[in-house]
Amino acid sequence: MKKIQRRHESHMLTYAIAKDGRLVNVDEVQTGQDCNCICPACKEPLVAKNNGLVRVHHFAHQSGSECNLAYESMLHLLAKERVQYAFLNAERFYLDFEYRSYCPNENQCKYVKYDYCYSKKRKRFNLKDYYDRCEQEVAYDGIKRRSDLKLFSSTVPQRPPIYIEFCVNHASEQEKLYSGNKIIECIVEDESDIDRIITNGFIEDKQRDDEYDQISESKIQIYGFKNSDYKNESINTKIEFSRYVLYKSGKTRCYQDCCNCKELQKSNPYSIYEVCFHTPVAFGIYEYAKYLGYEKFHIPNCLLCKNYVDSYTATEKICRLYKYLQISRNEKFDTSRAKECRCYTFNQEEYECMIQEGVNVPFDEI
Repeated sequence: MKKIQRRHESHMLTYAIAKDGRLVNVDEVQTGQDCNCICPACKEPLVAKNNGLVRVHHFAHQSGSECNLAYESMLHLLAKERVQYAFLNAERFYLDFEYRSYCPNENQCKYVKYDYCYSKKRKRFNLKDYYDRCEQEVAYDGIKRRSDLKLFSSTVPQRPPIYIEFCVNHASEQEKLYSGNKIIECIVEDESDIDRIITNGFIEDKQRDDEYDQISESKIQIYGFKNSDYKNESINTKIEFSRYVLYKSGKTRCYQDCCNCKELQKSNPYSIYEVCFHTPVAFGIYEYAKYLGYEKFHIPNCLLCKNYVDSYTATEKICRLYKYLQISRNEKFDTSRAKECRCYTFNQEEYECMIQEGVNVPFDEI
């Protein structure tokens, strides 16, 4: 996640550090310099402006200077204090996120498809069923970092803890987020974000555009939790491919086709050989496929003959010996006549070249 580039100068400093180290609200202290409070960021003395009836009650620096980090530091401390207190005193504190179950072949799938092979559902847990303790500024397991909050179980100490991070200005380091620990990172831009966590719990609410698989950023993000599996055997989707068909007569076809990924099968009961090339682009496929069919059955076909060439207009194929063989150029050309043609000459050079080059797409022989 990128650094959150948001400034909070327009927000009032409503909490500060009291003389005894507590985080206090401006309405809890005496007015003016008698508040005996300091800035959460720069530690300079503050004055409490809590006697007015118009403006929001707030703290200001006695020196009159501005501290750009004051509000951010206040939010960070306030989030730790309030969420810790809410968790320890609640009977239910939820963690809620989207769970995806993928097709077992998702990462090795060779099919051309335009849907995503998973089902999704929301999973919801009451964290208080698993954790009863919450402490501030506790070291992580395995890395030299400290967490804002740590949830752990005093009755089941071997249970992996959950670390909570409040992101006010800077996101957590990648080393931390992907350390293998269970981490919940919360973006906090104002006090309403803290209120939302206290009221609803940690709700990861990513808005997904399945058409483009784009994800809008959630203010709650989880790391290290199991949020997917690859066990969905029932999932299926539409796939597209180029189908080559060979008949006993030697005639062939090659065309674009589609089907359900669970239903890839022969298109014609009378075909003797079919190949499905998993590519949306059929360029060069037919030239290769016809020699695959020849390797299997060695059936003569005009398509395999050296005399079968481009026409004068290059819009179709013709036999260059059509005059010698007395073939009318106007009749529908039957490529299976090669079985009886005295001039049939297998194009060995092209065959060797095509078989050697192959095609750089996966395919299934049926």
